[in-house]
Amino acid sequence: MFRHTLLLVLLAGSASAQTLAPAAAPADTALNTAAAPAGRTAADTVRALHRLFAKRRKVGGILTMGAVAADVVAAGASAAAEGRPTSSGGAYGLGVGSFNLGFGGFAFIYGVVAAPVMGVGIQQLIAYGPKREAKIVAQYEANRHLPTKIRRQLRPYLR
Repeated sequence: MFRHTLLLVLLAGSASAQTLAPAAAPADTALNTAAAPAGRTAADTVRALHRLFAKRRKVGGILTMGAVAADVVAAGASAAAEGRPTSSGGAYGLGVGSFNLGFGGFAFIYGVVAAPVMGVGIQQLIAYGPKREAKIVAQYEANRHLPTKIRRQLRPYLR
């Protein structure tokens, strides 16, 4: 019985929402047309380009340094925990002896895991570097043309 009542309430709620939507639509379109900018200047586009490149460089730096820091911290914590005695005596295998990776071994293992994140960060730093930014801005100022990828990424900054 509860399921049927819940289904009835959900269907009635969606039906009433459909009847209210056309009444709210004209007000929304009036607001959208009033909020649209009159026109963008070249200076607005250049400012947006600088913001885009600065943000992408910042993200690249955070990803790169974050991956390196996480690698070092995780390796240090694992190496410190490895030195502590365990219930099995810290021996791996058949009990012949103990096998310790140490800081370098853990740093390598965690580095392999962190490498993709670091790679994306380095790619961001290279792709959105100051030299490329200057080249794109100069190209835009010369012929008012931007590469398709940059134009697509620039849309949120021009709103």
